[in-house]
Amino acid sequence: MASSKPLDLEITVVSAKHLKNVNWRNGILKPYATFFIDPDHRIATRPDETGSTEPVWNEHFVLPITRPLDHSVLTLQIFHSRPSETPKPLVGTLEFPLSNLADTDESTQAICSLELLRPSGRPQGMVRVKLALRSRPSPPPPPPQPDYHTAPYTNNYYSSAPPATPRDYMECPPTSSYSYSNLHSDYCSPPPPPYPRPFVNRVSSFGAPSFPSAPVDSSSTNDYYNPQPPVSSFRAMGLEDGVKYEEEKSNNYCYTKNYFGH
Repeated sequence: MASSKPLDLEITVVSAKHLKNVNWRNGILKPYATFFIDPDHRIATRPDETGSTEPVWNEHFVLPITRPLDHSVLTLQIFHSRPSETPKPLVGTLEFPLSNLADTDESTQAICSLELLRPSGRPQGMVRVKLALRSRPSPPPPPPQPDYHTAPYTNNYYSSAPPATPRDYMECPPTSSYSYSNLHSDYCSPPPPPYPRPFVNRVSSFGAPSFPSAPVDSSSTNDYYNPQPPVSSFRAMGLEDGVKYEEEKSNNYCYTKNYFGH
């Protein structure tokens, strides 16, 4: 079989017989088979716990062939599954050149009975296997990449927003004339200054020169900012006390005039 395509080896490990019981001191043999084409890629069967020297596995595997067929060799080894029970768990080894399958067809499967060799080189035991060469299937092509430039946008989150409708702010209804500043004007603005209080000259009834009396309150009637004017001295005192007060004030005036020479 000559093929330029990469090949795989399909192998079915069926059974073995006439094996050497390397565990004869402790009991029966519990063998398993391991095989490889590339030493870095090994595969093993499950151990047969009851078959002893005539185990049956009947397990199917696929090994990739990484070298040319003329330089590829299948190596199969059988071990006792419990190496702690014996210092030499290896039962036997065989090698099969894959070039022996070069003339076989892919649709056929060769059934081979291969002889095992003990570590000493002495033959003991037979292994039954099924071998076939298969062309490695080509990997599936990668899925096509979506064209993001021509694909329509179906997600509403990335769609463009509709244009905003212009508004005529001149048509808005007028706001109320009651503004915030009017609401707090009584609390924030200072009270208006009081009007000036005029002085009135009153003529004394006792012949004394007149003096300006207490200022007359002509401001607003707000009692909080504009207190009432003081009560006249004649209303606050009796008649006699008022006469005495006027006489004393007149005497003081004459004394002051004579002292300063005016």
